[in-house]
Amino acid sequence: MPSYKRLLIASSKGGVGKSTTALGLASAYARQGKRVLLIDLDPTSRSLDMLTGSEDDALFDFGDVIIGIEPEKVIIPVKAQPSLFFVPALRLEKTDEICEAVSLTPEKAVRKGVETLLDGFEYDICICDTGGGISLPCAVADLFDLALITSEQSKTSVRAAEYAASELEKNGAKTLRLVICSFDITAVKKENRAGIIEMIDSSALACIGVVPFDPSLQSSQDKGVIPPEKALSSVAYRNIARRIDGFDTRLFDGMGKIQKKRIKAL
Repeated sequence: MPSYKRLLIASSKGGVGKSTTALGLASAYARQGKRVLLIDLDPTSRSLDMLTGSEDDALFDFGDVIIGIEPEKVIIPVKAQPSLFFVPALRLEKTDEICEAVSLTPEKAVRKGVETLLDGFEYDICICDTGGGISLPCAVADLFDLALITSEQSKTSVRAAEYAASELEKNGAKTLRLVICSFDITAVKKENRAGIIEMIDSSALACIGVVPFDPSLQSSQDKGVIPPEKALSSVAYRNIARRIDGFDTRLFDGMGKIQKKRIKAL
């Protein structure tokens, strides 16, 4: 499997785990000792500054990169993980002002900013989070080695992921993979919700990983702290990172009780 250094997280649907996946993978790679650059391209939600505990540390944001501020002044080191660095999202209310300043459409302005950050790239991994639409991810799709499309545990969400993948492929995305987020194993039997095999079989996208529902994740996010290394979601993203790097890692490796229930999950 080739080595992927630039990861784009996308979906045409909102609320399907894009930001959680972006931060989860960034944290997993940082725990390996890799230098990671995490870029927030979601001006609507702008959640990664809160999720990384960097809310009060940002003097600049992605919009400043677009208008020519040196990236070194915009990139914030994340205190909880010294090898993780973060670029806050452009503020939504500044979008028109920024685009007018550089005489570009939002899509072309975003591309300009991403190209600036990737030029002379000094990090081991770059992970780019996007919002609940597909136009901005499509504008930068060809700049990334791997696009990860997130989906919830439903057929409609998988359908939305397929649409996003199709649009990204048209715009130059090189490799696309599906990440199933917040997967509730108990709901497969109790609520007759889709199991993993059913979800994979119903999608043309190859699945690179499953993130089980983690009841502790919301608490960590509300506190603005990165989930601990042993948290269920952290283990899941560690596994996905290893699979991205070409290792033959089992779907629920290191998840104890989840491994015992894997037949139900499938």
